[in-house]
Amino acid sequence: MSESFRRNGPKIGRNDPCICGSGRKFKHCHGGPQYELPNLVAAANLEQRIIAEGKRLFERHKVRELQRQKQQGLGRPIISIEHRGYRFVAVGNRLHYGKWQTFPDFLHNYIKATVGSDWGNAEIAKPLAERHPLLQWYDKVCHLQMAHAGNPGELFSTPVTGAVSAYNRLAYNLYLIAHNGKDIQTRLLARLRNKGNFQGAYYETQVAAWLIRAGFELEFEDEQDTSSSHCEFTATYVPTGEKYSVEAKSRETRPGGSARTPVGTQLRKALEKKADHERLVFIDLNKALHTQQAAFRAADRAERIIKQSEKTMQVHGAPAPPAYVCITNMNDQHALDGSAIATMVNLCGFKLPDFMGEYGSLREAARARERHLPMHRLLKSIEDHSEIPQTFGGELPSEVFSTTPIPRLKVGNRYRVPGPDVTEVEAELVQAVVADKKAHAILRDPKTGKDWIGTFEMTAEELADYTRHPDTYFGVYHRQGRNAETTMDLYDFFAEAHESTPKDRLIALLPNYPDQEELTRLSRKELVEIVAERYTYGALASGARPKTREELRAERLGHGRAPAQTAEAKAPAECDDPQTH
Repeated sequence: MSESFRRNGPKIGRNDPCICGSGRKFKHCHGGPQYELPNLVAAANLEQRIIAEGKRLFERHKVRELQRQKQQGLGRPIISIEHRGYRFVAVGNRLHYGKWQTFPDFLHNYIKATVGSDWGNAEIAKPLAERHPLLQWYDKVCHLQMAHAGNPGELFSTPVTGAVSAYNRLAYNLYLIAHNGKDIQTRLLARLRNKGNFQGAYYETQVAAWLIRAGFELEFEDEQDTSSSHCEFTATYVPTGEKYSVEAKSRETRPGGSARTPVGTQLRKALEKKADHERLVFIDLNKALHTQQAAFRAADRAERIIKQSEKTMQVHGAPAPPAYVCITNMNDQHALDGSAIATMVNLCGFKLPDFMGEYGSLREAARARERHLPMHRLLKSIEDHSEIPQTFGGELPSEVFSTTPIPRLKVGNRYRVPGPDVTEVEAELVQAVVADKKAHAILRDPKTGKDWIGTFEMTAEELADYTRHPDTYFGVYHRQGRNAETTMDLYDFFAEAHESTPKDRLIALLPNYPDQEELTRLSRKELVEIVAERYTYGALASGARPKTREELRAERLGHGRAPAQTAEAKAPAECDDPQTH
């Protein structure tokens, strides 16, 4: 039988010196009521709540930044504050202010100030058919606003016609160039105001905007230097420091939309320009093509012409230099009164055999993509950042513009909802997903710690915001499922899933690899590539059926499924007068 013993330690009197060595009496130091066990427990719980709340606030800051980048791209953020009914917006080193409720509202004011009100009013004084194209777009935008305006001062929406898209596009392009540290050059503005040069200058602003939103820094060539014919500007991809000499060519068109200048001729003219870095050439087909399928068929023909020119094209008596070539078609100005369709963009290589080519394995394809990483990131950015921001700070439009605001669903917030027994309780939102146009949430009673599933109805505006921002909609970053459309999508999925896996675990995932000793000499990155490739082949063998390149090609050319996209945009809060600019 075990025997228990008592060990008595020295007793500390209330008036004895405190054991911490502070020199104070015990009763005035660690013998005070704040150090009694219940109070210590309460203090520890409070500290835990403060830390948890701090982590949640940090996560929400991260989410807001991700949302902002999704809307604005990787260039300089919109810098704006609201004060006493006025909106202040910094553009470069200049400050603009006015009573703007939406970002497009500001842009409509900004473009007038940039191109000049005197010039605009002089154009408006002309008959409509004789006006500059920009002022013809402006006239259509104003009439569209008047047709959809509600009560004065209230926000309203208009259909995104070609005129709305083209006008807003140019305004945003000019803003991006100026805000990212580049003064709008006098020569560029003069070309924009000139009818004969407008199309080329307009396309140049679009190319600059695409690059800025993709994270490139631009350096415009010296417009005073006439000693040689040089490219439009130099673009530096900031994450890697790689530089590109950029040339933008938009083909002139005859009435009705047929092109004057062949694609091959445009490419040769671009390659004749002096370039100090790798070449990046943009060619806009500038054709009236009113479906995505028609646009992609035109791009397909243009790419074949470019590929066929690789062996024969001469520049200054020598074989033409290699280049990345981005073929686009901006259709909005050819359908001013119709619904705007998305801009077609296709990136290919001229004398760059390992860019967008055929590869012997998935790992070879992934490594080739890394060798041309800035161009792949550029293409992804053009696809992702196709809309003009509606808000100034990355907020979701349903938060800012809703006429009947309801509490936003955010992880960590508390809501009065029916509990498991249908009695209304205050519950914390733990996690949520959207299915069948409803939010299905895990709710928790903070008093009992009990969890249950609750359902929330969602408005059309909330669903639209969730579609654009599924990973961040509920206030925390939670990556939603992605459709693996191609074999490389599957490869990327497995690579991302294992990017943080320790090296020994990666080796353990490859028990049938023929040379186990070789695996120990490989880097963790190389092991991730092997695991991703093997898992992808395993998924294909198990019945996964991603689309082949030929199927995607047939789909986009109109032999498969490729619906055109349309969208709505917030119009300015006040309707402009089409008689003034």
